[in-house]
Amino acid sequence: MTSIGRPRSLFRRIVQNIDWVIVTLVAGIVALALINLNSAGTGDWSGKIQVQIRWLGLGTIAAAIVAALDYRVLHRLAYAAYLFGLGLLGLVPLIGVMRNEARRWLELGDYQFQPSELMKILLIAALARYLSDRPSKAPRKVRHLIVPFIMFLVPVALIVNQPDLSTGIICSLVALTILALTELSLKSILALMTTGVTLFMLGWAFFMHKYQRSRIDVWLNPEAYADNEGYQTIQAMIGVGNGGFFGRGVRQGTQNTLDFLPYGDTDFPFAVYAEEWGFLGAAMVLVMFVALVLWGLGLASQARDRFGALLCVGVSALFFFHVVINVGMVLQLLPVTGITIPFFSVGGSNALAMMLGIGILMSVSRSRHQRG
Repeated sequence: MTSIGRPRSLFRRIVQNIDWVIVTLVAGIVALALINLNSAGTGDWSGKIQVQIRWLGLGTIAAAIVAALDYRVLHRLAYAAYLFGLGLLGLVPLIGVMRNEARRWLELGDYQFQPSELMKILLIAALARYLSDRPSKAPRKVRHLIVPFIMFLVPVALIVNQPDLSTGIICSLVALTILALTELSLKSILALMTTGVTLFMLGWAFFMHKYQRSRIDVWLNPEAYADNEGYQTIQAMIGVGNGGFFGRGVRQGTQNTLDFLPYGDTDFPFAVYAEEWGFLGAAMVLVMFVALVLWGLGLASQARDRFGALLCVGVSALFFFHVVINVGMVLQLLPVTGITIPFFSVGGSNALAMMLGIGILMSVSRSRHQRG
């Protein structure tokens, strides 16, 4: 082969190994997210938008590096990375930055980093390793899952203590999804659900903060709290309704431009998007998210080994719950929480974590047709 032919052959192999479905879906979602963030940020590209783009750029580089690696490298590093993540969570109450009466961030120069976001990915990798190392025909009862339960309950306890109940909920849901889809029988799942309901009732009575309990009351009757806690829920619903079928157009949504809707760039960017793009645009972006989740589950079924399959299930569950809970919150189907919608909500740590998840999916995709 000529010297010119070798680079061409290498380039061809690289292009063929890229999962263009994932690239296309993520590029489309991120493009719409940045347009929406421009609206939510009233066109101020020198502020939060610029910072978000930097984090997305860093996340893209991280995703490319992870995608280029054999995902089985994560198998060797999973436990060490998990312990590293626990160490970062342990540092938060000691040297973390206080913001809005919560201590969730570590300061890195000019940036603030949220270890709980990274922990979502590290927890998926650690659970995937533990479960993949067990014999595939091992007993599938709740008592045999004490170790993986401890593995996710320890970081969840540290996260909830910050306090950050929403991230703790996401970590729990992702971990339980991995266990339910791969490890538990129907009888065990029912026993687990019963235990979960009991623990929730105990937590509601003795451990939840007053403002956390009030969110349920607001969700059930936001009009009764229209002057305070229910205000943002009501304004979000008005914004969604204003969008109609085709939307009002970019930067034309009154709820956002007239500053009626609070947290339009963090908790409620989907309300901003729905008002500007309407039902058609909202359905389009939700279809893109659904396609990404289903593609991830499809990769799980085609993965070379159990570890790769569990990684894909975990990352797919992570995207699924973020989108479903955030959109459900905006549509008043679920109580208001701090759970973000991927890429649309401002948050560098979350953008980086989600991009790492994309890198994992692409690594599994690249390796599925290889031998050995």
